[in-house]
Amino acid sequence: MLLDIPVPTWRDILDILFLTIVAYQLYNWFRETSALRVLIGLAVLGAVYSVARFWGLFLITLVFQVLWQVLLILLVILFQSEIKQVLEKVSPLRYLQSRRRDFSGVLADEIAQVAFDLAHSKTGSLIVLARDDNPSEYMHSGQTIIALPVPALIKSIFNPHSPTHDGAVLITGGRLTQMSCILPLSERQDLPAKFGTRHRAAFGISELTDAVCLVVSEERSEVTSIVSGHYTVWQEPELLAAQLKQLLGMPEKIGHLSRNFFLSLLRRNWKTKLAAFVLVALTWMILASQQNINTSITAPVRTVKQPPNLVLVASTPETVRLNLTGNRMFVDALRQQDVRVELDLSSLSAGKHMIRLSRRDVDLPLGIAIDSVVPQDVAVTLEEAPVDAPQNSNRPAIEETVP
Repeated sequence: MLLDIPVPTWRDILDILFLTIVAYQLYNWFRETSALRVLIGLAVLGAVYSVARFWGLFLITLVFQVLWQVLLILLVILFQSEIKQVLEKVSPLRYLQSRRRDFSGVLADEIAQVAFDLAHSKTGSLIVLARDDNPSEYMHSGQTIIALPVPALIKSIFNPHSPTHDGAVLITGGRLTQMSCILPLSERQDLPAKFGTRHRAAFGISELTDAVCLVVSEERSEVTSIVSGHYTVWQEPELLAAQLKQLLGMPEKIGHLSRNFFLSLLRRNWKTKLAAFVLVALTWMILASQQNINTSITAPVRTVKQPPNLVLVASTPETVRLNLTGNRMFVDALRQQDVRVELDLSSLSAGKHMIRLSRRDVDLPLGIAIDSVVPQDVAVTLEEAPVDAPQNSNRPAIEETVP
């Protein structure tokens, strides 16, 4: 059984590591959403399809091949927003075209203080602070406003008697740019029951962008910050202001990457990363054993069934290069002595001949197919075999003695 497990090459190791990173990131992006449950369901169907193909279950394999085509179309239609989100996150332009964050320390103190003032007055509010991404792409029904986000203006916007109090405000580049915005709601199932629509809206925009959201609960007089799907409840404005300065300040320059950085990168969520690696490795082992790969081998050209009245003078070339295709398990076990190239001379006459090799001239083990032969033509020269010399008449005869 262990002999059937393919040995990974350095290319296979790179393949496994890359897909491990992709699987881990997909899990983080789609965690606790309906998209993650769909991905898990697709993984189960893929495992069933692989087992059916390995066992040679023709009907099941055929049904799944047709089913995959329909599922791909349905996935693009149902999860177009999630697909767009993933493509935006992996785009290099997201990092090359990052905007300058004009967010001063004084403004951070003011935003933190106004959030706690709204909490003390039991005024519900939702403040979205943009960073590199543009949250306005996911906002609807907002009213454009270009103003400084001073505390008095923010309090007047969220005044319960104001027509603009229902919705969120967007602060971009140190300016209040939109108000009364409607945000997409999160579909996560693990959120605390105490969180209402404002919190779900904050989670929704934080899952789509890197914005920092501040939510003030009018029922509990509570200030909560939500970033990348994680929330923190704050008790003091000074601590919140310090966190805002860290999150919304100028991007720090990338310094020297130390050994501790890579160690912390591996240790963070190591169980999830290990699970992703094991899943990808097992999938590779299952699929690699069924994979058809290409290889090439040099084999000598041997002549067979030579006519008895002819002599082989020359045969060129003496070796040929065979380009082969087969199951990975069979190709890995292939040896040079298992391949034979035999040239049939039974139908040839004396003289020079150019013979083109075909697949029937090559003897291969089970599970291996030939793609091409290089070179394909073999030059053969045959001559008439010399006739044996007649018996010499001068040879002395044996005398018979007559009794």
